[in-house]
Amino acid sequence: MCNMSATKPIKVYLQNDKPLIWSSTDAVKIREEWRIVGCLIGCLPRLPRQNNHLGLPLQLTKEEVTLLLEKGAILLLNDATGLKEPSEKEREEFIEYREASYQSQVDLFRAERKKEIYQNMANIIEGKKAKAQKEEKKDSSEATEPSEKEEDFSIDVDKVPIPPIPRKFSLVQIFTESPYRLDQEIPAEWSHPESKQEQLRYHVYRDLWNQGFFLSNGSKFGGDFLVYPGDPSRYHSHYIVICIPHDKPMSALDIVRMGRLGSNVRKTVLMCSQDCNQRISYISLQWSGIS
Repeated sequence: MCNMSATKPIKVYLQNDKPLIWSSTDAVKIREEWRIVGCLIGCLPRLPRQNNHLGLPLQLTKEEVTLLLEKGAILLLNDATGLKEPSEKEREEFIEYREASYQSQVDLFRAERKKEIYQNMANIIEGKKAKAQKEEKKDSSEATEPSEKEEDFSIDVDKVPIPPIPRKFSLVQIFTESPYRLDQEIPAEWSHPESKQEQLRYHVYRDLWNQGFFLSNGSKFGGDFLVYPGDPSRYHSHYIVICIPHDKPMSALDIVRMGRLGSNVRKTVLMCSQDCNQRISYISLQWSGIS
């Protein structure tokens, strides 16, 4: 683990009760140094209409924020900043940034068009040859083989005129946070966990994290957390964590249901609880077929 005395705490902004990290450097740092996964919730500038690969900001779960606050790894700040009128210099910088963004999009568009021409070069040349043959037959009473060689139809892609993107079709960045910060940043209040169930979830999360695992939200698999042996970008999760109060009665049907849940997604279900002595206990469930 990194030495906190030699590292600067990461700034996390609390916006509408959502803890967000806006810096790409901090998003990488918190994953590599603290094994915190979070969830990217922003769209990508070049692919705004897809949701398979998202971008910044990185939203942290309540358990992740509580753990990081305990470790002193983050500064949780209130993002309720007041807006101010931009100065003339800031207006000029914004116009320059917008123009640079447009020019970069033009360069990317032309590069993509050239790439398409290279990929379809054979079809383009065949089309040009077919068109030349058709025009030659039309002008001559007797059909003859075209005298041009294939290299006569070659295309110099660098000389192909590719018009720029009209400005009205260019991508415009919509700011998701204010670029103007108060001179004095305001620490945000954090009271999680409060209820008994929240306390149970956090204690289980912290115990598994202390054992070296990576954890992420497990709601899409019907549990509280997913547990990974390493970085989720390289490993599949091995366990589905379900937090159950120590004194909660359970029927055989409940246990069978959870066992089948894990078998359907090829994972082991971990039933986690905390006794009166604050000790975390784990019971694993694996489905075994009856022959």
